[in-house]
Amino acid sequence: MAGGKETPRQKMIGMMYLVLTALLALQVSSAVLEKFAIINVTLEELKSETNAKNATVAEHIKTEGEKKTSPKVKAAVANATAVRELTKTTLSTLDQLKEKMIQKTGSTKVDEALIHNHGSDIATMMMDIRYKTGKDFEKTLNDYVTKVSELAGEKYDKIAKAPAEIEFFAENPDNKAKDFLTFTFENTPPIAALASVTEFQTQILDIESRALAKLATDAEAGTVKFDKIVPMVKPKASIVAAGDKYVADMFITASAEGLTPEMFRNGQKLNVSLDPNTQVMMGKVEFLASANNYDAQGLSKQTFEAVIKIGESEDQTFKQTIEYFVAKPVIRVTTGAAPTLYMNCGNSVNFEVPALGTNYNPTFQGKGGEVQKGDKVGKVTLIPKERKMSVTVINGGATIGTENFDVKNIPKPRYTFKDNGGKEIDMKNGVLGSSLTGLRVSAEADENFKSEVPKDAVYRIRSVEVLLARGTAQVQRLTSNSELLELGAWRSQFRPGDRVVIDIKTVTRRTFLGQDEPVEVRSEVYNIPIK
Repeated sequence: MAGGKETPRQKMIGMMYLVLTALLALQVSSAVLEKFAIINVTLEELKSETNAKNATVAEHIKTEGEKKTSPKVKAAVANATAVRELTKTTLSTLDQLKEKMIQKTGSTKVDEALIHNHGSDIATMMMDIRYKTGKDFEKTLNDYVTKVSELAGEKYDKIAKAPAEIEFFAENPDNKAKDFLTFTFENTPPIAALASVTEFQTQILDIESRALAKLATDAEAGTVKFDKIVPMVKPKASIVAAGDKYVADMFITASAEGLTPEMFRNGQKLNVSLDPNTQVMMGKVEFLASANNYDAQGLSKQTFEAVIKIGESEDQTFKQTIEYFVAKPVIRVTTGAAPTLYMNCGNSVNFEVPALGTNYNPTFQGKGGEVQKGDKVGKVTLIPKERKMSVTVINGGATIGTENFDVKNIPKPRYTFKDNGGKEIDMKNGVLGSSLTGLRVSAEADENFKSEVPKDAVYRIRSVEVLLARGTAQVQRLTSNSELLELGAWRSQFRPGDRVVIDIKTVTRRTFLGQDEPVEVRSEVYNIPIK
């Protein structure tokens, strides 16, 4: 591989390539060939990325160098341009070699037939002394390293190494005596040969990137000269109470014209733009604050890593851990007149978090009941199913807090009795038998219940038993499924001292969802005296 300055990704890909190369010595299975196809694609992507990056560096050297008059700088710029052109020519030559390899297999592109081709046509073409292809390939690699070393003014290791020149294989009895071409292409199927050439292309680009870094230093292209100095103030707190001290740090910040640094928060790249007031490039840090553990003052210490890159080298990368505190928002709960909730009822509740302002767009998680979102932000309907219910308020994925509610059972209804004229019956003094032709029996909700959850406070009597009693004897009996009791047939039988006995059997409640729910009936019997 190219050397110690490779990126972690290059090292990983190189190690995978070596492992697969070693597997070829054991067996050439379809699985191994398919892995070589994947490695080739990955190497092509790495080649493309590095090529574009190197082109940008070379252009930067040229642009910065044109601003200076030093002969050393001018020479470095010319050499950087020459390195870039040499790299482009060398890569093109190797691309043509890969096209020739593909054609040798009878294919026009890397397809299934080529990937699973176990033939030795390409290996023969690269190793047989009757062909110039292999030797030209080796010479191309060696010439590139020699010329780049001359242009950059520092020596780079050769790419076309025999096993004896590679520490990993130097003492291997099966390989140390082989030459470069035999070691690289012996018993190598087409897809592995293609991946090998692509891997050498990435080594070429790695050498170029190191050469350009050296020439950039010579051309002073990596030197940042700040031409904008701006005073800045960093307050210790963004809110200061009247009578308290305002405490801040004052410092300077600097920027260079034409310099657009890369900025990151926890590895996430930020949008960077020119601040219109200071004319300094600034990154926009914006995220939803969240925390789980708060101290006694309702604060939670949090951090993030800030990184600013103004160049490719480590000394041009600046890092700092930023501390900040998340204040626990106060949840304001409005439940109308009800301090508690009613079981299996649609309790209207409003959750407000004033500190979040227009950023408040909550979701809710309920335990011990169901939460239905309302028509306004923060407004919900809570339907408890247990004696305790909790609701967790979440905003933008961050948990704001949890509110707990007690749940009351639904109060039993009270009953009213009226005659056919709508007049309420005097249960103590009774009614004249001659005027009693019928009764209307109704179930009425408790006043507090009715005012707190009016949509859940509608009752209806579903079954009732009525007796005409005289002393201890039963004179008549009536069972009805209606609240309207027709007693006209009993009128002629009424005697002073008789009683109309009413036993309510079944009552239902219409819920806010429009469903009928049975309710517990009072275990009482009601007597209306006849006079």
